[in-house]
Amino acid sequence: MSLIQLSEHLWAYHDTCTVYVLKSGSECLLIDTGSGAVLQHLHTIGIEQVDWVLHTHHHRDQCWGTPIVQKAGAKIAVPEYERHLFDDVEAYWQARRIYDNYNDSNTFFSLGENLAIDAVLEDYGTFVWKEYEFRVLPAKGHTCGMVSLIVDVDGTKVAFIGDLMTAGGKLYQLHAMEYGYGDLLGAEFTMQSILALKKENVESAYPSHGASINDVKGDIERLESRLETLSSIGRLFTSGRDVNFNETQTIRESRLERISEHLLWAGPYTCSNFYVVLSGSGHAMLIDYGLASQGHLHSGADSDGLQALRFVEHHIDQLRDDHGVRHIELVVPTHIHDDHVCGIPYLQRHFGTKCWALDCVAEVIADPAAWASTPCCFHKPIEVQRTLSDGEAFHWRGFDLEVHYAPGQTEYHAMILARIDGKRVVFGGDNLFLFNPRAGGIDREIAIQATVMRNSFQLEMHRRCANVIRVLNPDLVCPGHGKLIDMDQARIAEYTSYIERKEEAFRGIVDEPANHFIDLFWARMLPYISHVQPNSKLIYTVKLRNNLERPAVYSARLQPAFGWASDGEAQSIELQPRQLGEVMLQATAPSHVDQRRRLITVEILINGVSQGPICEALVSTRLASVPQGQTIEFALSTDSGS
Repeated sequence: MSLIQLSEHLWAYHDTCTVYVLKSGSECLLIDTGSGAVLQHLHTIGIEQVDWVLHTHHHRDQCWGTPIVQKAGAKIAVPEYERHLFDDVEAYWQARRIYDNYNDSNTFFSLGENLAIDAVLEDYGTFVWKEYEFRVLPAKGHTCGMVSLIVDVDGTKVAFIGDLMTAGGKLYQLHAMEYGYGDLLGAEFTMQSILALKKENVESAYPSHGASINDVKGDIERLESRLETLSSIGRLFTSGRDVNFNETQTIRESRLERISEHLLWAGPYTCSNFYVVLSGSGHAMLIDYGLASQGHLHSGADSDGLQALRFVEHHIDQLRDDHGVRHIELVVPTHIHDDHVCGIPYLQRHFGTKCWALDCVAEVIADPAAWASTPCCFHKPIEVQRTLSDGEAFHWRGFDLEVHYAPGQTEYHAMILARIDGKRVVFGGDNLFLFNPRAGGIDREIAIQATVMRNSFQLEMHRRCANVIRVLNPDLVCPGHGKLIDMDQARIAEYTSYIERKEEAFRGIVDEPANHFIDLFWARMLPYISHVQPNSKLIYTVKLRNNLERPAVYSARLQPAFGWASDGEAQSIELQPRQLGEVMLQATAPSHVDQRRRLITVEILINGVSQGPICEALVSTRLASVPQGQTIEFALSTDSGS
């Protein structure tokens, strides 16, 4: 890789981000640093010293090499609203909520170690270096605190725009637009930021990824149009917290309602619907069992300092007293999310309830520490007594059921078909909801598909859900939130049309191959949370997915810190398009106790080209715990009259 000259005093270096080099005499200023490899090439253009680094935003691909440049004598300036993710980032990792997390903003792509800074780039302020005066323009969108830097270079007004947009009027990563759970608020912020940039009338814009933007006004207008199209499909620019879509709320426990002779639900006013199949002889099977009310999510400001969701028992007395349930025999979760499964450990401990689950759901709920990078993992492991496979039929006390893999609202999701009281009933979890988009010419309730980017979203997931619904052809869908959905061919067609329009909008706003810029978890590191003894070995599994349209070699190399060590060797695997694979990496803990959360990252390379430290995990070193007194487990079946 060599430096590419853009004008007399400006160069670009393509690294894990594009690093821009602005020269004055024998000194230079860098816009971002990437891996820091640019240092090796500066001598070729007569540069002896890097004086300053100006960072557009805090992401690791932009600044993981900054400590190297800093050691070479450079001073560092960062956006004022992301300062804490540079010079106090270790505190951020200590405080960050891990389990039961509904904050999807991409601060997880932060550094692991504090980086001393020398100046902040204040919104609407200026930064002067040599003969150059940079104006700092807020560029909220890809991150909350990102900035654009406007400056005259070689007689041309230019903008260094970070990851605000890419050439052709596209977004760099669609998943970065997700701030709160299930929203795309970053799209709204991006619109504000590109309109502000448009007023600047710059002649060239230099993004962190991809080609330079020479038709700045035209590309901004193209992105404006695509953002409008994105918004027109509806249900994307809300906080995502009112997942029930209900106006009526109650402070009392809702009453169980009878759908049919053998099927109950808790009504639309629980936080997360759960359903009860009655045997008719005192036994019950539950589909999901989570939170009683929306307030228990603690996804708002009151969640500060709350590290895990707290389950409180609900509706058990009603099952016993009003419906004659003596034994909650079985629970089958539709998917992994805490608001749907957090009551299962309680059932298992107090009633001896068995849990059966689809294989991918079982893997996550049984080992939440490994999978805690995905949102809404409940912190208590759930024992799964029977693992089901896609399409598998199973039976419970005279009822025939089937489980089907339906990765929609999350990658780890099932739909469950049951034949109950003469109807084909599908328990849809968080896939289908009734909603009025009030967009795209629709002003009535239709069945829609929920989208959460951080739930490992890939474009084909929702198409698969539509196919499952078409094949199962239910009379009734029992969703995870909101009202029951009577299904017919017309409603299935509306549901499918909504998915198709959404996919078209998503494809249109990023480059191809689209999943490469949509799929957040194409690389994932397991386990996410580990507590190990000093000097011990820790084996990481790096799961990889090839979202390219060609075969490629994926390599992974540990980037240990804080006294951790590895052999530094990369492990590689060749993957065909859409193929999944994994490699194993070993880390060695330091010899001392360090109970703070420490970040270990993995650098990913595709065909030898570094993508930067893409995925991360949290570790601490602790002495072996002293065994505590035996916990007594109770199986309080109401069969015994307890």
